[in-house]
Amino acid sequence: MKNHLMRLDRVAGELNAWLLAIAIGLGMLDLTVLIAKCLPPLPRPPVTTSADGPGQAGVASPAAQTPNVRS
Repeated sequence: MKNHLMRLDRVAGELNAWLLAIAIGLGMLDLTVLIAKCLPPLPRPPVTTSADGPGQAGVASPAAQTPNVRS
């Protein structure tokens, strides 16, 4: 019985270190969320529209801008 109690005490001692690390990590996560909620939101970039309509807005891909050259 004494052997089992010694093993249980050793396992509990190792588990306490893991629980402490998890508690510190969760505390840092809570602090980060609290700070993020207190900060003002980031400004959004302006939306660009083209004369073709809202579905055609944006920059064409580089492949679409290069001419199709066949050798």
